[in-house]
Amino acid sequence: MRVTRSMAADLRRRPRWRRGTATTAFLAAATSLFLAGTGMSAPSSLALAGHAVRRGGSGTGPGGGSGTGSATLPAGSPDAGSGHTRVTLALPTGWPRGVDVSSWQHPGRKPIDWAAVRSGGAQFAIIKATEGTRYVNPFYAPDRDAARKAGLVVGAYAYARPSLPISTAVDQARKLVATVGQTRDSGLLAPMLDLEERGGLNAGQLAQWAAAFLEEVVNETGRAPILYTYRSFWTDYMKNVRSFANYPLWFALYNDQSSPGALPGGWAKWTMWQYTSRGTIAGIPGKVDMNAFCCTASALADTAQGKFSEISRRYFTDPTAARILGASTKAESRAGGGGRYQLFRNGLMYYSAPTGVRILRGAIAKKYLALGGTTGLLRRPLSDEEDASAPGSRQTEFQGGRVYWSQATGAHEVNGAILTRYIALGGTASSLGLPVSDEHSVPGGRASDFTRGSLVWNARTHTVSVVAAP
Repeated sequence: MRVTRSMAADLRRRPRWRRGTATTAFLAAATSLFLAGTGMSAPSSLALAGHAVRRGGSGTGPGGGSGTGSATLPAGSPDAGSGHTRVTLALPTGWPRGVDVSSWQHPGRKPIDWAAVRSGGAQFAIIKATEGTRYVNPFYAPDRDAARKAGLVVGAYAYARPSLPISTAVDQARKLVATVGQTRDSGLLAPMLDLEERGGLNAGQLAQWAAAFLEEVVNETGRAPILYTYRSFWTDYMKNVRSFANYPLWFALYNDQSSPGALPGGWAKWTMWQYTSRGTIAGIPGKVDMNAFCCTASALADTAQGKFSEISRRYFTDPTAARILGASTKAESRAGGGGRYQLFRNGLMYYSAPTGVRILRGAIAKKYLALGGTTGLLRRPLSDEEDASAPGSRQTEFQGGRVYWSQATGAHEVNGAILTRYIALGGTASSLGLPVSDEHSVPGGRASDFTRGSLVWNARTHTVSVVAAP
């Protein structure tokens, strides 16, 4: 067939996603219902010829095919190397298998027979949705609908086109979400980013770009997006940065082994593993990327339970959350400083991938909101409310400081150099005791008052002095 410019962009490979474990009877029941509706109660063997070999050429990643206009892949990429040794991978039988596809799997614009794919043993399908801001895979919507009808879990990915300014990442993320929706339904995996090109960006710029894309997906959907990459890309072009390890990993490695082994970037586990680009399965002509999900059918169904955002997942699975917070008073929404939040009768919940889901309640939650929430000086919460050292006191840590509370003193923030000195002195267990004021201006600097003294920051010397109570 004639390869158009937009189709050529779709002839490159890619992968992606995230783990999930049902932690309560609530999610277990939802998982059981979902499995009953998809016929996934027992994984079947996948009919494929595993060619888990590295090969030179012009593309890696989800979708399969040989691509056009790409440079030779670096050594260590999933397709790098030569030879086509036929192997049979001894993957654990309980691992769900799946495919990832793009327009390459539609030669002559022929449809994929998704019922045959399901009968062949696949339990999930990842479909290319977008590339950059101008291309939408014309087969995405029909493939998604037909795959879901056949009983497969479905995910969608964007093929990244990194460039400057960094804001192009937000534009591409919005294009993906506009195409696939918020994925807030059963049987849908969170949106995915296929990152395998650097677009001339250096490691720092590329990390900023990827973070901006992933955070925008969180802002729009409330779900943790899945990141696809391979080892040499991450170690060479991302300098093995570890700040993405809270995102679910879709890892590409064709190693002829029964597991992908050690992971880069600080990831402790993988969610999906693309283990070959040369699998075969009924319903899809030619070769296709094959993937495993870690590591059970119930984990797959739980991860694909899109009706739960990260916030609602914790609310319904953490036995203390509903008791502490009470009923919701406002629908979950985008936070002004990034991430998502939801208000409850007794507090709030906040989520971003770097911070996880955090619970704030009572006077500390009120103080945080009064100071501007995520757009204020404290920015994002890094911990739930927890015991402080002083008897009967509580604290919550934020990116920009801490809030301390006790019944006698109320809730007060401490931040910056004053907080650093306060902690060094022993915090609430120090001779200063608990804070009784927020940080405030004084002649020549800033100060925070405590039950037994003050800490004063000098604007000229940038030092913090202890002032004993009179």
